Amino acid sequence: MQTSTSNRQARTLVAVQVAVGIYAMGAFVFATFMLFVVLSSGLAGGGSAITLPVGASPATSVSGLAVSAQSPDGYFTEVEFTAQDLSLGTSLLYYAPRALTPLAHGVVALAIMVLARNVRSGQPFAGPVISGMTISALTIAIIGSANQLLVSFGTSQARWELLSDTPFLAGWLGAPAFDWTPVFVGLTLGIIASVFRAGASLQRETEGLV
Repeated sequence: MQTSTSNRQARTLVAVQVAVGIYAMGAFVFATFMLFVVLSSGLAGGGSAITLPVGASPATSVSGLAVSAQSPDGYFTEVEFTAQDLSLGTSLLYYAPRALTPLAHGVVALAIMVLARNVRSGQPFAGPVISGMTISALTIAIIGSANQLLVSFGTSQARWELLSDTPFLAGWLGAPAFDWTPVFVGLTLGIIASVFRAGASLQRETEGLV
């Protein structure tokens, strides 16, 4: 029974290792492709579809719709069109997360693949596992936070460049809320990496006593 269970666990770990390895390869290929798209789009001054938020103003009013006297005033909150004549900096800010997100996926998938490989070989506290978890923690925290800032700054710059000569720039837009989830996930993985590092030290001490 124990041998059967061990074989089943080994097959599961092999399947996980293969699956995340394929996913990591696909993520890195897609990140490379998106980097090419981002750079070519930036050098061309935009051209991709872009959606920008707009504030409540007479230009965004939907008062033409049939509404009752008791209904509040209505406004549309976004405009979508093909971006043209964006500056290189603004284009890179706005579109960079499209390349950074799959890059982060690939890094985390590689760390999972390393973990599965070392667990299968009986070395769950090996150095590559700890390094992979640490790099994953930093990647999630940094890229997850950077993406939000890039989108925020990129959207703001794109609004000024594309809507400055239109009435859609009027109206007040509140600052988007910062999502702390990537930071907390990164901290959690960092703590787990520290636990694994302590486990590696304990394993070495135990082996020295034998």
